[in-house]
Amino acid sequence: MRHVYVGTLPVLALALVLLVPARHTARAQQPDAKELFGRLCVTCHGAAGKGDGQFASALNPKPANFTDPAFQAARTDAQLTSSITDGKSPMPAFGQQLSPAEIKALVAYIRQMAKK
Repeated sequence: MRHVYVGTLPVLALALVLLVPARHTARAQQPDAKELFGRLCVTCHGAAGKGDGQFASALNPKPANFTDPAFQAARTDAQLTSSITDGKSPMPAFGQQLSPAEIKALVAYIRQMAKK
């Protein structure tokens, strides 16, 4: 009769197989705010967030200039979240397209634009 030896190497390999996907999944869930902004916001707000995107001149009211300290000071994170979620004419609502984490990441990304 042969004995099957279960050494530490197979156990470690199994542990790695089980743990690595969990770490990768956690990273994949972190929203890429720059990518989201580029996909959803740039055409109106511009790449630098100055309100000078390619469609900005056709809009009334004009898109916000996120680099303006006065704009930043006049709005809370809750107000920015509401604008992204529910829209603010002529801006469309993105609440159905974005997760709460993505909206939070966009708000943080907009906030850092004033610091550049």
